[in-house]
Amino acid sequence: MEYFLKVAEIAKKTLDALPIALTPQPLDYSLNFLEGKIDEIRKDVVVEMEKINFSKKDQKNLDIAIGLNTVGMLLDRFTILLVKEWCIRNKNSNPEKADLLFETQTKEIIKALDESNKGYSSVNSKITNIQVNVNANSWEEAFFELFFINLKLWESQEVLYIKDISKLPAEELRDYIKWFANGNMQRNVLIEIADNYFWQKYELQNSKA
Repeated sequence: MEYFLKVAEIAKKTLDALPIALTPQPLDYSLNFLEGKIDEIRKDVVVEMEKINFSKKDQKNLDIAIGLNTVGMLLDRFTILLVKEWCIRNKNSNPEKADLLFETQTKEIIKALDESNKGYSSVNSKITNIQVNVNANSWEEAFFELFFINLKLWESQEVLYIKDISKLPAEELRDYIKWFANGNMQRNVLIEIADNYFWQKYELQNSKA
């Protein structure tokens, strides 16, 4: 579990370093302002993650059914929980609840990641005509791209959950729908890419043992 605990530390520091608004913002905030700030730190956080000694428990019970608990799907949940924890701590000013979330749900996911077996990460793929481009050439890049897309999705959807969407202009609502479709397709692609790169990293590590 130590490896993913260290990954979580870097992710939390990354959230602290970003100028995340404490109140719901227009879509332009997530797609332009926040994305620009992410671009400024993207390479640095990947390099920091690369310095961590990669480790996980050996695969066991290889005949067990994985279901939805593929590494990619677990990573998706892991990154969302890290964003949620930050929001509870900083936007809701509830550090006790944030700590409880990490100690229960997030650590449970970390344990599942550490004990994971290989499965079929593409199970979450959607049938669509939407074409997306994602740029991830390593396990570390794939993890943080998934982390960042979930952060942008979380931030952009807050306005829909907290404010009265019936008061939003029709054109703005169409922009949200278009973004969520595109953003979720990026997310789905990254779930699979992160899964594949993770197991490549694992197999490379074992080949050197």
